[in-house]
Amino acid sequence: MNKFKYSARDSSGKTVEGEIEAKDIESVSDILHDRGLVTVSIKEGSGFSLEKLNEINIGGVPMKDKVVFMRQMATMVGAGLPLTRALEIMVQQASNPKFRKVLQNVLASVESGKTLADSFREQEEVFDNITVNLIQAGEESGNLEVILEKLATELEESQSLSGKIKSAMIYPVIILVVIVVVILMMMFIMVPSMAEIYKDFDAELPWTTRMLMSMSNFFLSYWWAILLIVVSIGVGIKYYLSTESGKKNFDKFVLKIPIIGPIISKMQLSQFTRILALLLGSGLPIIKALELTAQSLSNNEFRSTVLTAKDEVEKGGTLALPIARSKHFPLLVSSMISVGEETGEIDSVLNKVSEYYKEEVDTATSNLSTALEPLFLIIMGVAIGFIALAVYMPMFELSSAIG
Repeated sequence: MNKFKYSARDSSGKTVEGEIEAKDIESVSDILHDRGLVTVSIKEGSGFSLEKLNEINIGGVPMKDKVVFMRQMATMVGAGLPLTRALEIMVQQASNPKFRKVLQNVLASVESGKTLADSFREQEEVFDNITVNLIQAGEESGNLEVILEKLATELEESQSLSGKIKSAMIYPVIILVVIVVVILMMMFIMVPSMAEIYKDFDAELPWTTRMLMSMSNFFLSYWWAILLIVVSIGVGIKYYLSTESGKKNFDKFVLKIPIIGPIISKMQLSQFTRILALLLGSGLPIIKALELTAQSLSNNEFRSTVLTAKDEVEKGGTLALPIARSKHFPLLVSSMISVGEETGEIDSVLNKVSEYYKEEVDTATSNLSTALEPLFLIIMGVAIGFIALAVYMPMFELSSAIG
């Protein structure tokens, strides 16, 4: 069970905030609905955690602002409020200056006679193609309230999923940075100081000490060259990854990395099934749904497979067959899609598969943190222990000789 913080409104319009323990965000929404409350926002966890670093959004529109916007718009549209009036209220409530400006533009566009979907389309830096097409489907079907609720839930799920792997990696990275800083301080400050003392000793130093002093001298003499090489390699890698071939090769490589690769694969599978289920369940044609789903996938290997599947479906084939041929999609996914196509409930089946992979990602990221933390601590201990031993061993030998 996870702990969630929520903000909701009761029947009188009063804001109610609190915490609930539940399996997932959808369960929290159900609990609040049973209590007669209208959900405004739901956030996982309480207090400070590394996952909150993922909420930082410099110069943009935070995800939580989009979630609150979608939920409150759903509430007002469902209550029969005119779209323009609902947007006016959201403009007044927006605390983020950039988002307020975006909403003002949306409001002006709607007032000029454009649909909400077309108005969102003009603000492409904030509202992606999936959001725009879902809003369009909602307006055309008369289910805008339902679509807005689904979008809010999707944004929360997406943020939660990407946040989990980021937070799983943040702590090990912090430890790694600490290791590097400590080692550099010892190499640049502590070792040179001890080397000056050992110069006065008329005795042969242990090989560990001699090696450490040689490394320290090298760093002190050629630090600028080392820095230049590191920066050059970093710039070169960044440029290579910005090219089409570089991105493709990196996406292939990252899936082969032990531990990390399987987690990324499961994230992509969860994203694929969740987005496709959302789009199909909202009434979008399967060709358009597959095209938008492919756009939402960050890994080129998975994106290419979905686009290939779209082409085959467009020619009259099934979705399950090209998915089954891909080495990146497990048999479970293609089998469940096949069942969904036969029963006509593919969106429902995809939702179940998405939940399965969401739980798999939760377990995998938790195991990743558990495995990496002690590993990095051991590496730090060994590195610092070696340096300390090399620095102080001559002192112990000298003390023994004097004694």
